[in-house]
Amino acid sequence: MNRKTRNRKNRVIIFSALLVLIVIIGAIYLIRLYNRSYQSYEVMNSVVNTEEKLGGYLEYKGAVVRYSMDGALAVDNKGNLLWNGSYEMAEPVADTCGDYVVIADRGGKQVYIFNRKGLAGSLQMNKPIVKAEISKQGVVAVLMIEEDTSYIELYNKDGMLLGEKVTNMIKDGYPMDISISDNGEKVAATYLSISKGEIANNILFLNYGEVGKNFTDRHAGALIYNNAIVPRITFLDNDTVCAFREDGLLIFTMEEIAELAKEETVEGKIKSVLHNAKYSGLVLQNDDDKEKTLLLYDLNGNKVLDMKFDFDYKSIYLSGDEIIMHDDLTCVIYKTDGKEKFRYTFTTNISALYPINHFDRYFMVNPQEILTIQLVE
Repeated sequence: MNRKTRNRKNRVIIFSALLVLIVIIGAIYLIRLYNRSYQSYEVMNSVVNTEEKLGGYLEYKGAVVRYSMDGALAVDNKGNLLWNGSYEMAEPVADTCGDYVVIADRGGKQVYIFNRKGLAGSLQMNKPIVKAEISKQGVVAVLMIEEDTSYIELYNKDGMLLGEKVTNMIKDGYPMDISISDNGEKVAATYLSISKGEIANNILFLNYGEVGKNFTDRHAGALIYNNAIVPRITFLDNDTVCAFREDGLLIFTMEEIAELAKEETVEGKIKSVLHNAKYSGLVLQNDDDKEKTLLLYDLNGNKVLDMKFDFDYKSIYLSGDEIIMHDDLTCVIYKTDGKEKFRYTFTTNISALYPINHFDRYFMVNPQEILTIQLVE
């Protein structure tokens, strides 16, 4: 081996070793940052806020959405206005998925669709709206009720009807909840009925994709639960559905056809349910007990956390690998392994608290400001 070849080989070895060392150092830094605990915060920037005629707030991919009776806006983590839309609604309800936000007038007939650039479309329904959900493609599922009939209708953002399901509430039950998959092709719904004095809950799955054309009325699965109420149902990811019962939860896989994968029954009163694309959870609390139990499950229905806590929250939800809860002034953030990341009592009321980078930056929303804050040790 000549000197040039040997030097070239040595340089490759040194470069490879340095690259591996940089990756290891970077990984160690990210792990330490991810598992760090914080004691206080600093304000990075702020935007004036108002809660007049407020409907609520949404976490929106590194931004925050505020929606009210007369409009909605999105603000990014630098305090920049992404979009601002006007409308008039009596009772706005909202949902977000990917780049899209849908805002609908519950009891009314208006639906507005926004993306990162602003208004992407609007729909004028012909029946009173109960709920609207949106997919990553901007496909909207709208649940409506008129007299003794319920309707689930799917539209793209241009207003084209993609599918519908009509049910008679006397025969099929009252619709409790609906959810649409990330790709906008699958719908899950739960209906409550009473027959001969007995409660029954019907869970229905619909497939409006190509495969669904082979199914009668697009039905891709159904399940009946007697003497049990299933008030909530949601797609956790595109192929996994969680149905929350009054005494536990059900996990379904639904690549094309829905199949029950896990049934979990719990003891105690369910105070709250929570979910995101990675987990589903239950908070249990008896009326005479201050202590609460948080149970967290992965997409397969395996229990990954069983944690006791006594914080009397007003709001609780999952974001990434964090459990965020707050009352009027105090917030507590746990990791999904049960480790406490942050606990702080602010001097102004907390309207919402959303992560920006899932490490150390958050939106802290109060009635006067939308703050971007940096956690500090």
